[in-house]
Amino acid sequence: MPSTNESDRRTVGAMNRIATVAQLETIVGRPPALVMMKELAELDDACRHMLAIAPLAGFGHHDDDGRLRTTVVGGEPGFAKVESPTRIAFATEVAASGPVSFVFLLPGVGETLRLNGSVAERSPGRLVVEVCQAYVHCARAIMRSRLWDPVVPTAGTDAGGTTGPLSGAGVAGFLAASPFLVVSSWDGEGGDTSPRGDTPGFVRVIDGHTLAIPDRLGNKRADTSHNLLADDRISAAMLVPGRTGVLHVSGTALITDDADLLADMALGGVVPQSALVVTVERAEVRHNQAVAAANIWDRANHVDAATLAELMASTTRQLGVKMPLLRRPARLLAAFSKPIRRILDATYRRALEKEGYGAATDSRPGRPVRVIDVIQETPDTVTLVLSGADTGFAPGQFYTLITEIDGRTVRRAYSATSVPGTDRLALTVKRDGLCSTYLHDHARAGTELRVLGPSGGFRVTDPSAAGADYVLIGAGSGITPLMSIVRTVLAASPDATITLLYGNRTEADIIFAGELAALQEAHPGRLTVHHVLSRPGPGWTGSTGRIGPGHLTYSPRARYYICGPAAMLTSVRDGLTGLGVAWDRLHDERFTSVPTAAPELTAKTMTVENVGDVVVAGGRTMLDAGLAAGVPMPYSCTVGSCGECRIQLLRGEVRGTVEDGGVLTCVSYPLTDTAVAIGPAEPQADDPLLRAGGRRNMT
Repeated sequence: MPSTNESDRRTVGAMNRIATVAQLETIVGRPPALVMMKELAELDDACRHMLAIAPLAGFGHHDDDGRLRTTVVGGEPGFAKVESPTRIAFATEVAASGPVSFVFLLPGVGETLRLNGSVAERSPGRLVVEVCQAYVHCARAIMRSRLWDPVVPTAGTDAGGTTGPLSGAGVAGFLAASPFLVVSSWDGEGGDTSPRGDTPGFVRVIDGHTLAIPDRLGNKRADTSHNLLADDRISAAMLVPGRTGVLHVSGTALITDDADLLADMALGGVVPQSALVVTVERAEVRHNQAVAAANIWDRANHVDAATLAELMASTTRQLGVKMPLLRRPARLLAAFSKPIRRILDATYRRALEKEGYGAATDSRPGRPVRVIDVIQETPDTVTLVLSGADTGFAPGQFYTLITEIDGRTVRRAYSATSVPGTDRLALTVKRDGLCSTYLHDHARAGTELRVLGPSGGFRVTDPSAAGADYVLIGAGSGITPLMSIVRTVLAASPDATITLLYGNRTEADIIFAGELAALQEAHPGRLTVHHVLSRPGPGWTGSTGRIGPGHLTYSPRARYYICGPAAMLTSVRDGLTGLGVAWDRLHDERFTSVPTAAPELTAKTMTVENVGDVVVAGGRTMLDAGLAAGVPMPYSCTVGSCGECRIQLLRGEVRGTVEDGGVLTCVSYPLTDTAVAIGPAEPQADDPLLRAGGRRNMT
């Protein structure tokens, strides 16, 4: 956030101010007649239908001191009860009087219902509102924000030492993550609350006292702007998908077409038609019980297809209310609600492209890659050669491969086996578990996948070092990170030596057998390979059994890299320390197990210190919920391998990986409401395994 200073103040004061209706309509035009005809003076069937399924509403009102306020009310579908065609009632502790306005939200639906009216009756815990205007708002605001299908937002903005309302706790981060708000204004006679949606962080911070809200080209009614010409008071309530907190902002606003400001808020080269510049008097993030109770971020609570079709039919019939000539065609069109829905959505998307949004962005995690070759290494092991990946890894590190299997996202970590820095990434996959079996059966040249990474502390940091000595010990698919080390060190260092001790069941199970033999022949004295088989054939003349202390030797200069099952790793580590190898020369990569499927749990609240409350839907990891809510959660592999997502667990119980007061959020699910702090939850100093290496997850 830029710092507050006098030059900022002068810049805002120097902006061209739109002060008349004529000036405003020169910029935004007049609302089309068809748009204005959608206004109703009472609640028709479509409005009643929307009220019956809406669990939340943005609510603009005046408090008992006459100050304009906006909040979120509700908590369950149908919370606003229709008492007559012009009256609704709902339970609330909000103290409101005089004119009020609403934006009713329907989870999973683009359209919103806007109602304007005034408080008719007020009693403890209940308001009755006389409705004077009803209006079904188009889906653009929701579609711009992707409120029901959120992208992973950017990390929060630091307040940067500024003063003013916007420097309050959690405000800057909330602004940076929020894609949606409802804004309330007043024209001296009545109020209006309108939805605004955009990309996360669309509300621009000018200084600690000032915000700018872009007004995109698709806003045809411009109710807020018209009201501000009569009364400059304004208030707003902002949401972040996945969070139960609401950011409340109030102050005064002006309308501007300042070229520099609009250019700074352009999307795809398309500048907004105008902007609201808000002088903030109050900004506060507060837990909102209505948002928490409604649990609108859980897809299970979104409007289902059948209800959406009924809603579309009723809103189509609404066309005939104000236009008798369209009454019969509207009834006929209502029978075709599903294709009309698709046509409307396509029309909205084209309109959004004209506003600068372009094609819908891909919100899926990871980087897209393409399989360009599949190499059969052994009967149950293949190497996938990928293009499009970031190959700036260190030999020994791994990538997290993401794929869709039977409608759910599955992630699995695989070590890079190639040399870093090339235009190709090789991941070697043994048929073992859900993801690996799927890749064996379905991955072909041309298959598109996604990867995260590189990740992991198991690595050679300087493979070009002269005179280095490496002892690599692996079993089965534990050869994969070691193979990258072999290939890279032999190519990068002029004289480094490598001893590889590699265990398998049979000769047919030896991955990279031919290449290892060729490399040993090509680099005599630099690469020595010892194979150990637990089930050797009759002609085998090498070592037998399982790798253990009897196969180990001590080398005073060597660094040891061990990769394989936990039992082997423990045995080898104990054997090496018994020979005198120091802990700081041991590097371990062990295989552990994490749940292959998300547990069936109910939604829980995760309170993030200095951020707020986040809803963790049943079956969703703490990491996924936090990222979707715009919380700057640390992470890398997302499969419990690298430890980067480790944060402090302050309160509560989780199912997953918890060590020394820290929780690996990418593989952990809350069993109760939890409290966490983002910051290092350091492993105990006497845990040499965590100091020396990491863990790999098998699924």
